[in-house]
This record gives sequence, C-alpha cells and structure tokens, in this order.
Amino acid sequence: MIGLACRLPGAADPAAFWRLLSEGADAITDVPPDRWDGAAVGDADPSAPGRTDIRRGGFLDRIGHFDAGFFGVSPKEAAAMDPQQRLVLELAWEALEDAHVRAGTLRSTRTGVFVNMQVRCTCGGAT
Repeated sequence: MIGLACRLPGAADPAAFWRLLSEGADAITDVPPDRWDGAAVGDADPSAPGRTDIRRGGFLDRIGHFDAGFFGVSPKEAAAMDPQQRLVLELAWEALEDAHVRAGTLRSTRTGVFVNMQVRCTCGGAT
C-alpha cells in the first residue's frame, strides 16, 4: 500500500482519524439538521412505518460538496450520482496525492484500487 485516504465521522482524513483515536473522542453527534427533519420523521416507536427513532449517529461532514468539474462529471450527472460514488472518486484521488503519484502515470500499469465502505442505516426497524 502506498497511499491512504479516508472520510469518517469526526475525521476528514487519516491524520484526523488518528487524532480521534488517540484522544478517545466520540464522533457520535445529533443528526445534522440538513440530513432530515427529526420532528417530521421521528417517532419513539421504531416499528412505525416511514419513521425513525434515531436521534444521534456518526455523520460525514460536507456530503453535498463535490467538485464535479474536477472529475469531468457534468452537473446533471453529479446530481444523480450516489454520494458514495462521489466519495470514492474523491478518496481515490486523495490516496494518489498521499502516495505522491500523478494519476496520469498509472495508465496501462498493474495498479489496484481497494475500497472498503460500510454503511448502516437504521430506519423504521430495517438495516
């Protein structure tokens, strides 16, 4: 492995993640108001259809920010992309930067990109 990048709750990069671990910090926060309206979808009953009893969780910052032009993605296509796809593009680029490798030098090489992603959404009793 020559390059590393990550985006985790409370840690936007590997150095921030290490600080979070070293300090024993808790990255669990209240649901950010730009994610969902807790009053509109909240219900103390976790089995209520279309509702959630989730009030806190681990949330990534700035999930709506993506430089589509940098990656050659049209604004229309970027709006339709899953946020995880945008994250993979950003993090792959950051890992190359971390490794001090210019992306253009990898064409026709035996290069692997390995991605680990874990998403858990508990909403209405489903995971």
